[in-house]
Amino acid sequence: MNDYKNILVIEDESLIAQDLSYLLQDLGYNCIGIAKNYERAMLLFNTNDVHLILCDINIEGEKDGIETVLELNNIKKTPTIYLSAYSDHNLVSRTADTESYGYLVKPYNERSLDVAINVALQKFYKENHTEVNKDFLNNFTTREVEIIKLLAAGKTSSEIANILFISTQTVSKHRSNILKKSGCKSSTELIHQYYQ
Repeated sequence: MNDYKNILVIEDESLIAQDLSYLLQDLGYNCIGIAKNYERAMLLFNTNDVHLILCDINIEGEKDGIETVLELNNIKKTPTIYLSAYSDHNLVSRTADTESYGYLVKPYNERSLDVAINVALQKFYKENHTEVNKDFLNNFTTREVEIIKLLAAGKTSSEIANILFISTQTVSKHRSNILKKSGCKSSTELIHQYYQ
């Protein structure tokens, strides 16, 4: 089963790129490489199975991050989260032409990065894989199946609790049991199995 954990980092500031690589590793992802420019990004993208791109907009070379991602998406549609020190409206709107699944303004923290990656991967997978693995659901109770379906729909634990009229602690316990039963390490991996 493909875990969808391979992330290409496109960032031309070495210290930021290295910190991001370590942060991804701490979060359980695999940084398949760091590209400072279009050429290196193209090489890494073509020689690795990339599941998500984290891309700074202002990078070295003739092509910026947005132009680089447009080229990469011509090869294979891949979800991208843009990283930038700027939140300029024109800059943000330029990302709409790419497979943009998020935009984080620097500095960002570990939690916001993790949430952005999870949301991007779940949304991309849901949009591109609509068949449900019904055999996968046979291992769970009726309540657990309800929770899995709501997670796949992008609901948070709090939203699930409100929908099912149970406490968030009960939802958390169910989620923990679901992960144990499935052998998954994260909700993202669980959703991938659900749609596989």
